[in-house]
Amino acid sequence: MTNSSIILNDRFFFIQTLFGFLASVEYVWLKAVFPKPEETPEQSDIDLLVHEADWPSLLFFISKQACVTHCEATRKNDATYLRLQFQDGSKLKLDLLSALVRKQFSYLPNHYLLANLQRNGGIVTYTPQVLLEHVLFFNFLNHAGLPPKYVQYFGAMSIAEQKKLVNFINVKYGTSFADFQGMSIFKKTEKARFLTYLRSQPENRLIARIRNYADYLASQFWNKKIPTPRIVTFSGVDGAGKSTLLNDLKTVLTERLGQRVVTLRHRPSLLPILSAITHGKQAAEARATTQLPRQGNNGSTLSSLLRFGYYYADYFFGQVYIWLRYLLPGYTVVYDRYYFDFIVDGKRSNISLSENLPRFFFRFLAKPGLNIFLHASPDTILQRKKELPRADIEQMTMQYMALFEELKTKSRSQYICIENLDRMATLETILAHYFLGNLDYKKPMIEATPSSKVKASIRKSQIANPTAVLESC
Repeated sequence: MTNSSIILNDRFFFIQTLFGFLASVEYVWLKAVFPKPEETPEQSDIDLLVHEADWPSLLFFISKQACVTHCEATRKNDATYLRLQFQDGSKLKLDLLSALVRKQFSYLPNHYLLANLQRNGGIVTYTPQVLLEHVLFFNFLNHAGLPPKYVQYFGAMSIAEQKKLVNFINVKYGTSFADFQGMSIFKKTEKARFLTYLRSQPENRLIARIRNYADYLASQFWNKKIPTPRIVTFSGVDGAGKSTLLNDLKTVLTERLGQRVVTLRHRPSLLPILSAITHGKQAAEARATTQLPRQGNNGSTLSSLLRFGYYYADYFFGQVYIWLRYLLPGYTVVYDRYYFDFIVDGKRSNISLSENLPRFFFRFLAKPGLNIFLHASPDTILQRKKELPRADIEQMTMQYMALFEELKTKSRSQYICIENLDRMATLETILAHYFLGNLDYKKPMIEATPSSKVKASIRKSQIANPTAVLESC
């Protein structure tokens, strides 16, 4: 099938650039009936099977393209649907799939697709046999026959190839199609044969079907939009580079996307620091910023309970304040340290309690959208800051990582652990995860090079390669 009305616009060149990027990941161009992806007409989607682990880097790549001025994202259980608009007004519907699932049924599992790949001019797609299986399943499970464009595509093949494909479908699935034209007519009897085959497959056992259908229902009613990480937290032992990367992220968000960002230290601070009672607010804050961490010697359980209760009240009531004061007006809130310190490193707040207490009460707090734990080897951290013993660094690093691994299985929020060895690589990873949850945006129209204000901000923060986020198509 050829497309005689190819338009060389932003959409065309973006698709070329996109598939150049995809060469670095494992993917499959699905339902491909055009010689090249960029020849796909604007009214047709581009469907990609991509491992979900590669979505953040792919979405970050898209966010860096200056020709993309508007991006809307809808997330369902196994797919993210992107609707892109370009500077010249052209549009692209891009669907990212991690598996082929229709309601309760999984069809054409990934290992089957990956075992039947073929390359067309360097573009990874699958064999005509699997293409036919895919479009038949997709349409018959949606109570429709084979669309005309696929009838035309397969009908352009040799008679021998057509007979081979029709015979393959009939033998494998027990159907009785005479030709591709017959496949274009939906019949309940043929759908029933497809369903009989699917029910016999190990990936569609009863428990799996129940789980798939539950995910489907959840995606229809509660998960239509990817949650935006309006609150970002940075955690890590002293010397891991939290403040530096926090400032880098703030620079990119404010200067690149024009967002309003507020940074908070450790907690909402609706209530003053406890030492302000004896030293006054300004003196207490000065002491907190200059005093070495974990120097308190509080061993009293009662005192620790009172201190924890005080600070927890700040989080509990402060979350309402943060929502009213910052989130409603559209700010992004970035925390330098967060509640996780009470679970892993209570000594920092002069609290001596079992981690079970703050862990239990965490469930009553709103969960930040993106939580970042930065870590490095003890040698690297001790070169940066000689504030903590090696044993404490090792122990807290393991505890933080274990906590984040646990929390990410219980929440829709993102919990990521990054070894902060290279500043720019770490920043790109953070931005990739930020954009994964922040895709519904309209970019300001920007110049191809940073403005003087951006340059000054970049020089101030000493980002080694800030223009990495200012690339264009």
